[in-house]
Amino acid sequence: MKAQIVKTIYIEAARRIDPSHTGDTNYTGNSYRIDLFAEGEIDASIGWVIDYADMKHLFEPVRRQLDHCCLSDIPSLKEDTSPEAIEAWIREKLRPWPAWFAGVRVSLPVPQGFSHVWLVPCEGLGLPERLAFSFSAAQSLPQLPKGHPCRELHGHTYQVEIAAKNHEGMEAACAEVFSRLDNTYLNCLPGLEQATAERIAAWIWKFLMEKKIAPKVVAVQETPNNRCHYRGE
Repeated sequence: MKAQIVKTIYIEAARRIDPSHTGDTNYTGNSYRIDLFAEGEIDASIGWVIDYADMKHLFEPVRRQLDHCCLSDIPSLKEDTSPEAIEAWIREKLRPWPAWFAGVRVSLPVPQGFSHVWLVPCEGLGLPERLAFSFSAAQSLPQLPKGHPCRELHGHTYQVEIAAKNHEGMEAACAEVFSRLDNTYLNCLPGLEQATAERIAAWIWKFLMEKKIAPKVVAVQETPNNRCHYRGE
């Protein structure tokens, strides 16, 4: 009896918008989802096709090359950093393929462009009803010591959630936040020279206040495992 299993890994990377230019304003970034596929007979004694740890071990050297970097600085990806090009690059890096290897898929975790949804209150996190949207950008944290991965140029697909005292003007203000931050190198924006999630949340809070929106909380999520809730000073 055959089965297919999937190991999912996320990377956070920057890329050049125009491969022919290297200026700071030419960078953006994304979170990328990488699905590694294995297929084979289900082992009668253990009950699996392959240990997920073995899949992770195979992929780890490749992950280290892709995560928290600028993809455009990888020679084979210099001209093309599309998900399809990254997939082809990964397949070659994983050779010789083990018998269980059945392919790899690279995708962006959320659609590109501005779209928003209203989220119901979350009592567990103490969050009221809020408007959520995502944007993608490059960033680095030069204030961190050498050797820290976040000091290097990389990128994220950020999820932003905003709750306010009233909803009037919220959607238009969030669309403007998106237009200011999406497809940028955040460090080039005044106030975001050290673009931590905390500082991004504070920057959005200030922007909303200037637009006469009275926020109650601004949440910024960099990865599925890391988020900040900011409630003002």
